[in-house]
Amino acid sequence: MKIFVAGATGALGQQLVPQLVANGHEVVGMTRTESKRDLVRSLGARPAVADALDPDAAARVVAEAEPEVIVHQLTALSGAFDMRKVAEYFALTNRLRTEGTDHLLAAGRAVGTRRFVAQSFAGWPFARTNGPVKTETDPLDPTPPDAMRETLDAIRHVEEAVTGADWVEGIVLRYGGFYGPGTSVSSD
Repeated sequence: MKIFVAGATGALGQQLVPQLVANGHEVVGMTRTESKRDLVRSLGARPAVADALDPDAAARVVAEAEPEVIVHQLTALSGAFDMRKVAEYFALTNRLRTEGTDHLLAAGRAVGTRRFVAQSFAGWPFARTNGPVKTETDPLDPTPPDAMRETLDAIRHVEEAVTGADWVEGIVLRYGGFYGPGTSVSSD
C-alpha cells in the first residue's frame, strides 16, 4: 500500500514509518526541513520536504506520492513545556491541526486518497461529566479554560474535518500523552 506520513520525523512518525516499511508498505515521509531528508531515508521512507501550512507545497508532495492512505502525525511539540504558557506552546500545533489538516485533506481529495488517519488527543479535552472514564461517545469540553480554548478548538477541528469528509474513510485516533526520548516530556 502507498502511505504518505506527514510528520515522519516527529516522535511518533519515527516509530511508525519503520513499522509500515517492515510490513511491506511503500512509504513517503514528509518533513518540514530539508536537513531531515536523510533521517526520513534512514527510517526506510522516501522523503518529501514541505510545510503543511503551505497549501501548494502540501498539494505538490501529496500529488507526487499519490498515496492510498495519508497519515497525519503533524505536531510542533518540542522544547520544554511550561504550563504558564500553554497557548504559546500549542500555537503552531493548533495551526497544523486546522490549516495543515485542511491542506492535507484537499491534497488527498485531489489524488483520490482512500483513507485519511489523523491524530487527536484524549488526555484532557473531555467534558467534565459522567465520571473520569471516557469513551469515544463522550463529548468534548464545551467550556475549557481560556488558555486551552484554542487547542481544544483545533482538536475539535481535526476530528470533525477528518471524520466528516464524505469522500474518504476518515479515522481519528485519540492518543494519550507520550513521554520519553524524542517527546516533549523527556530528560534528553
